Amino acid sequence: MAAAGCGGGGASLAPSTAPLTDGTEVSPQRYLADTAAAAAAVNAFSDALSDVGATARPATLRRVARELQEPFDATVAISERLAAARLQDRRLEAQRGRAAPLLADVVDAMTLVVDAAEAGDPEAAEVASTEFSTAIGELRKLPAAS
Repeated sequence: MAAAGCGGGGASLAPSTAPLTDGTEVSPQRYLADTAAAAAAVNAFSDALSDVGATARPATLRRVARELQEPFDATVAISERLAAARLQDRRLEAQRGRAAPLLADVVDAMTLVVDAAEAGDPEAAEVASTEFSTAIGELRKLPAAS
């Protein structure tokens, strides 16, 4: 995910997957910490998915499914946080408003990947992986707020 810079000092915040009530106002620092955590979780998911190799085999998919679960769960939780959060900073709020649905699309694609991996279904895994790559590509097109 593209992370926006923001003025002002302050220490970075630890990642959080705690749910937020819709409309909860968050600080720019919290938003940036959440976007960084989302990027890390998606990258961890991609790394685990790369363990499948060039030719997906049912047993390999089932093994990798376990490795996908933690970054998948984290991405789901952070996606929900970003969808619920609101920021006073208009630039960051506009960015969040564009990023949250794109991250939700990534989560939807991740769900298909996890389901295919758990089922040990190479054909479904290939289709789901393509959808995941497409969703990531759309998210990467999002410009950072400046």
